[in-house]
Amino acid sequence: MKISLLLLFFFLPIVLFATTMDVSKIYSQALTNYEEKKFQQSYKLFHSIYLDKLSDINFNFRFGRSAYETGHYEMALAAFERVEIQDPKNLRNILEMARTYYMLRMYEDAQSTFRTVLDNPNIPKNIRTNIELSLAKVSKVQEKSFTYSRAIMNILFDSNLNYGSLGDYQYGGGTFNKIDEISDIALEFYANVTNIYDIGSKNGFAIKNSFSAYDKEYYTEEDYNTMYLSYSPSLLYKETKFMSSLSFTSDVLFLNQEKFLATVSIMPFLQYNHTPTISTITYFKVQEKKFLKDSLSELDATRYEFSYGLQSILSPRSYLQGNLLAIGENKLGGSNLYVDFEEFKVNTTYSKQIYSRLGIKLFAQSRLRNYKEYSSGFKSIRRDLAGAVNANISIKIFSTLEANIKTSYEYVNSNQDRFSYQKYTVSAGIIKTF
Repeated sequence: MKISLLLLFFFLPIVLFATTMDVSKIYSQALTNYEEKKFQQSYKLFHSIYLDKLSDINFNFRFGRSAYETGHYEMALAAFERVEIQDPKNLRNILEMARTYYMLRMYEDAQSTFRTVLDNPNIPKNIRTNIELSLAKVSKVQEKSFTYSRAIMNILFDSNLNYGSLGDYQYGGGTFNKIDEISDIALEFYANVTNIYDIGSKNGFAIKNSFSAYDKEYYTEEDYNTMYLSYSPSLLYKETKFMSSLSFTSDVLFLNQEKFLATVSIMPFLQYNHTPTISTITYFKVQEKKFLKDSLSELDATRYEFSYGLQSILSPRSYLQGNLLAIGENKLGGSNLYVDFEEFKVNTTYSKQIYSRLGIKLFAQSRLRNYKEYSSGFKSIRRDLAGAVNANISIKIFSTLEANIKTSYEYVNSNQDRFSYQKYTVSAGIIKTF
């Protein structure tokens, strides 16, 4: 008996060490296959060791993805549920659970789970559209279209709502005093209603209609009160590797309760998924701008905008996106010098869900705008170099209610000093989804 115990004491660590080495080797092979999208092989290898990895979040997520891609939906759901137990606010995992519910024909669970992701204000616009499409398919199975809405209310402080200049400026041989900055507090209201109707089979087409309304009321500077109304119908098409859309938008802007500007635009859009975590996002937009006061008709213009972006899902809780934009405006008539221009922008957005109820979004942008016509008063062609940064913090109060705090700073350096300015804004409010 003593000899048996001694042998057990001696050999047990060796056996355990060898077993650990085998599990690590299999895991490494499975990861290689997973990263190469060889899901059949990765699933078999993950499956052979999953009992040894029940508490490993990264393992269970990859095991679940491999199971989903190979049609083992019950096994996939179990893996995603193990991730949820340890990390209940992991948005990527929640999204995969929703997709798995749909494949298991658990449509009510799929709908509520997709909505959980959609209610997060920090998800990228392209991912939001993909979720909308998924919800439309769930609704189609249930023989109904899908509609959701959002409402935002903010208190805002603007340090320079009139874009007052940084200093005195020269014009026509004389010196003019700087345009003093005007600051004020405002209330902001925003509402959006979106309806998605699926008209295709698996993947395929869907129709999206979006209605938006925005209102900003200043405390003392009522001349700067604004209201904006917009309607945008879109035709969407989705396949495994890409999602495309063709959108039409009609909107009108009111300034101090009077119609100020109306626009119509068309925008084709394409998102291509190179890998599960890396996508390119491009769009081209043509917009007609018409000012609704006769005195401003010389500002009417056609605007062209092209954007190329690269998006990387860094983790289930964070993403990084960079965009390059080229913009041009051409006047439709008149002699105003400040209509025709070319502009180039580069910006980046980083978003992260830090804790289950706390998320941040950071944005930075630089832009260069070159106007086309010579000003005899300033004795130059106007050129603006500008930068902007903002930070956004969201705090989840309830599942469909969030508090939001945002601060931003913008700086413009123009060779025509009248147009150089700086401003910052601070806002705080709530976001409610329905």
